[in-house]
Amino acid sequence: MKLPIRVRLTIWYVALLAVILTVLGAFLVVRLRSDLVHGIDRGLGTRAAQIALGLRNGCEGEFQDVSDASLIGLPQGESGAQLLSRNGQVLESTGDPVAKGALVPKGSLPAVFAGSRVLQTISSGGDGESFRILAVQLPGGSCTAAVVVATSLEDVSGSVHRLMALLLVAGPAALFAAGAGGWWLARKALAPVSQMTREAGEIGIDRLDERVDVPGSSDELYRLATTLNTMLDRLEHGVEEKRRFVADASHELRTPLAVMRSELDVSLRSLHLTPASREVLESASEEVDRMSGIVENLLTLARIDEGGLQLLRERVDLHDLAESAVGSVRPLADAKGVHVDVAGDPAAADADRARVELVVSNLVANAVKFSRPGDRVSVTSWLSDAQAGCTVRDTGPGIQADLLPHIFDRFVRADPARTSGQGGSGLGLAICREIVEAHGGRIWVESQVGRGSAFSFTVPAASDRAGEGARGRPLSSVEDQLDQRSSLGAVPRSGRTTMRLGHGAHDGQAEPGSG
Repeated sequence: MKLPIRVRLTIWYVALLAVILTVLGAFLVVRLRSDLVHGIDRGLGTRAAQIALGLRNGCEGEFQDVSDASLIGLPQGESGAQLLSRNGQVLESTGDPVAKGALVPKGSLPAVFAGSRVLQTISSGGDGESFRILAVQLPGGSCTAAVVVATSLEDVSGSVHRLMALLLVAGPAALFAAGAGGWWLARKALAPVSQMTREAGEIGIDRLDERVDVPGSSDELYRLATTLNTMLDRLEHGVEEKRRFVADASHELRTPLAVMRSELDVSLRSLHLTPASREVLESASEEVDRMSGIVENLLTLARIDEGGLQLLRERVDLHDLAESAVGSVRPLADAKGVHVDVAGDPAAADADRARVELVVSNLVANAVKFSRPGDRVSVTSWLSDAQAGCTVRDTGPGIQADLLPHIFDRFVRADPARTSGQGGSGLGLAICREIVEAHGGRIWVESQVGRGSAFSFTVPAASDRAGEGARGRPLSSVEDQLDQRSSLGAVPRSGRTTMRLGHGAHDGQAEPGSG
C-alpha cells in the first residue's frame, strides 16, 4: 500500500473503531431485546398464576372475569388469554381477537399437559404480528385444561428498532469524528518524523556537515535522529576519504602520464618506424591523451570539492569565445561531416575566459560526437536582463526523459552501452555545471528523443566596470594560474594540437544527442 503512513494509521484506527462499534451495537440490540422479552415473560407468568388461582374451584363462569382482571397492566388491545383442551380446542378466550384461535402449536400441547411451562414467540394474525405466549396446565382440582396468556411484541420491536436507528445515525458520526481526531493525532505524532525527513532530504553531497535536529525527549524519535546523524557522520567521513584518494591519485598520475606522452612523441619523430609501429604508437598516444584528460577532470573535481573553483574574472564576449571554441572542435566536426556554425549577438560577460571556453568546447564537442554525418550544430550567444548566455543545439537522437534530471551528475552517461573509447568518463557535464554555478549562473538542457537537444547556460553579464580588473577569488600565484590554464587544455603541446574535448573534460555523461 503506497498511502502515506498518516492515512494508513487513520484508516486502521477508523476500521478498528467501526468493528468495535458494530460488535457493541449488536450486543446492545440483542441484550435490549432479551431483557425486554424476559420482562414480558415475568409478566406473563404472573398473569397465568393469577388466572390459575382464580380458577381453582372450576372453570365454568369464572374465566372471563378472572382473565380480564389479570390482563390489566399488559398492552391494551394487544394481549389476550384462552383455555385450551387437551386436543387444542379453545374452550374460552378474552382480550385480543387473536386469542380466539389456538395459540399453542399442537406439537407443544403434550409438554404443556405433562406439567411443563411453555414459552414461545409466534406469529399470528393477518399481518404476521409477533406474540409472546405462556402456556401452563391448571392445577389438579380445577378443570382439565391449559391456560394460555399472550401479549404482542410490537413495543419490544419498536424499542429495538429505535435503538438500531440511533446506532446507525450516531455510529457514522462517531466514526467521522474519530477519523478526524485520528488524522490530527497521527499528524501531530509524525510531525517530528516529517521534519527529520525534510532536513535529511536537504542534506546533499555538498552539505554533509549538516545534521538533523535531535528532539529533547529520550524516545524513539530521539533514537531515530541520533541514528541518522551517526549515519551522516559515516557518510561524511567516507566521502572525504574518497575525495582525498581521488585527489592524491590524480595528482600522482599526472607525472607518469606526462612522461609517457613525451616518450611517445619522441618515438613518433623517428624516421625508422614502420607504418604498423607508427599506427600503434599513435593509438597509444591518443589513449594517453584520453587518460590525461580523465585525470585532469578528476583533479578539477577534487579541487572543486575541497574549496570551490578559483576564477580569474574579466570582460569576455561569449560570441567571440564561442567562435574560438568552435575553431578548436572544427577538425572533429569536419572529420564526421557535421556542420558547425556560430550565431547570435555579442554578449559581454563577467567570467573566467578559459573556464567558460571549456564549457562551450565541451558542449560543442559532445554535440558533434553524437551527431550523424550531414547534421548541423549551432552555437548561439545571447543577452537576457543581467545574464549573458549561450546555447548549443544539435539535431541528434536526443536524450531519454528519465535521464534529463540526472544529466549533469557525475559518472552518469546517457548511453551506458557505449564503449570507453566513445562514451567518455561521465565527468564532462558535471564539470560544466560546477564552472557555471561557480560563476553564479545556471545550466540546463532541453531534449526530445529523435529531434535533438539544446544545452544552454548563463553567466553574469558584464557591467560598465567589469573590465577594470579581475574579480572573484584570485589564484594564489602566477604558477597556479599557469597550472589552471594547463589543466583546462588551454596550453597546447608544441608540435601537436591537443584535443581533450572528445575524451576527458568534454566527453561527459550527457552528450547532446546521446539519448
